Amino acid sequence: MEKKKATLALSSLAIILIVAFIAVGIGVFNVNIAILLFLCWMIMWPFAAHLGYSFSEIEGFAYEMAQKCISPAAIILAVGMMIASFMAAGTVPTILVAGLKLITPKFFLALTFIMCCIMSVVMGTSWGTLGTVGIAMMGVGAGLGVNLAITAGAVVSGAWFGDKMSPMSDSTIMCSTITETYIMDHIKAMMQTTIPAAAISLVIYLGIGISISGNSYDKSTVDGIMTGLKGMFHINLIPVIPIIVVIVMILMKKGTIVSMMSGTVIAILIAVFYQGYSVADMGTFLYSGFTCDTKNEILVSLLNRGGMTSMLSLLAVFVGGLGLGGILDKTGMLEPIFKYITEKYKSPRGIMLMAWFATLLCILVIADNNFAFVMVATLFGSAFQKYNLKSQNLSRILEDVGTLGSALIPWNVGAQFAASVLGVSTLAYTPYAFLNWMTPILSLVFILFQVKIKKIEE
Repeated sequence: MEKKKATLALSSLAIILIVAFIAVGIGVFNVNIAILLFLCWMIMWPFAAHLGYSFSEIEGFAYEMAQKCISPAAIILAVGMMIASFMAAGTVPTILVAGLKLITPKFFLALTFIMCCIMSVVMGTSWGTLGTVGIAMMGVGAGLGVNLAITAGAVVSGAWFGDKMSPMSDSTIMCSTITETYIMDHIKAMMQTTIPAAAISLVIYLGIGISISGNSYDKSTVDGIMTGLKGMFHINLIPVIPIIVVIVMILMKKGTIVSMMSGTVIAILIAVFYQGYSVADMGTFLYSGFTCDTKNEILVSLLNRGGMTSMLSLLAVFVGGLGLGGILDKTGMLEPIFKYITEKYKSPRGIMLMAWFATLLCILVIADNNFAFVMVATLFGSAFQKYNLKSQNLSRILEDVGTLGSALIPWNVGAQFAASVLGVSTLAYTPYAFLNWMTPILSLVFILFQVKIKKIEE
């Protein structure tokens, strides 16, 4: 059949239906996001058919885009195995005991934010930070009686700080490359919005910590957790070796998968030869997740995590979300909206505003923020040059909105990963992930008032 081009009205209707369907499915009926994303393929069917596409073609578009999830899927499965092995080796329990000994509720949230910031900058990955320090600090927070949603917000803020600012982060490299921006210029531009937001976030976390200290802190509960952990594991420096190996490997630029799996192998050896688990136990843990033999419900909630199967629902989100993105992209359903956006305003401020909202639209509609990076950079790159704007203005918008904002959208893969690993829903931690929503707002303020905008020299 002859293919038609989508109109603005048709594109807008399709996007509105998709967003409404997902919002109602999650908010009203509490349906799993993966199911909703797959059902959205069927929502797109009549629209694509109206444009002249057969269902087999729609399937092909979805499969073509979904193939891009193979690399992150491997990372997700590696993280699941790493978490389980770190539990069995006593790595996370050792950090829990140290944290409960040294950290007070007053400074816990601020220290959690700082530690996750440092770890994510060093590792260059938010996911790796969530699976190591993030999980440990969630356990410490539970022991100190801190609300898990607040702790998760501090962890997510810190983890995404490095995902945005580290020169080793894939999003930092991608945004600087695709906008043809020197990476250090890109990072310097991002510092202007991210550092103030991080400073404000740190003050807020410190204020919350001071206000809640003593309200729910129960020393007997903390002592019980530490006693239980010491009874189950050998707590000393040896179990910390796997996390050191991961950090060193990443600093040596050995790659995320290799680094994580190296730490996993070391953790397996420590779990078998030092903590006393059998090889069969480790096989079960790596696949199904670590389980501890205790009647202490607090320890069960802290330690029973990880495994490849715990990540399968996230893989379903990847396939469903990227497949939907492929259908929207290949049928040209998004083109009229972007054309309208780019032609609506013709000024430096206007074009930057449109790039900001276009990035937000992309991460709302497509579950992977890499799509936003490619689409917005392609559409707006020449427009920024036309209006005498340096490329780091565009690359900063992509990261301010796309990287940080993606952790706040329940159906985005980053947010799904955080919720899965930390055990707290995206909607629950979002109000406390201060860095993630303050940075896009600050970016918007800079655009509106034309502050810190780099112009091309005459």
